[in-house]
Amino acid sequence: MNRIISNNRPSSNASPNRDRGKGSGPSQYQRHGTALPSWSDLEPKTNRRRDEPQDEGSFLENVSTVKFGLLLLVVAALFTLYVGHVHATQQLLMDVQEARRVNHKLHLKHNRLKGEFDHATGPSVIYDRARELGLRESVPTGRTVVVPD
Repeated sequence: MNRIISNNRPSSNASPNRDRGKGSGPSQYQRHGTALPSWSDLEPKTNRRRDEPQDEGSFLENVSTVKFGLLLLVVAALFTLYVGHVHATQQLLMDVQEARRVNHKLHLKHNRLKGEFDHATGPSVIYDRARELGLRESVPTGRTVVVPD
């Protein structure tokens, strides 16, 4: 068999950056001796990883002094508000406990005074005082009052 070599077809040693036809200029792909572009050739330049890893540094290195100062003031103000809230809550709890103590004491005093009053105005005391005054017990006179249901 005879081999026919054509001059209009590029050989395998042809330049990887050949024209695409229609005068579009050089290709945007880099070829590495293959007929098809590789995945890295197809990837846009904006998606490519940087060759040099950029040292992003810590949070404090990326924040300006003014922003850090303002952040510190905000944190200090929030902490101060929290501590004030805790103290106010503790004071309120002490006030509520004192009010409960006073309420309980007043209930006990009310019950004691009510018992003394009931004892002083009970039927046995009234009958004894009436006898001392010379009053006598008598049979009730008059008709019985009937209350309808």
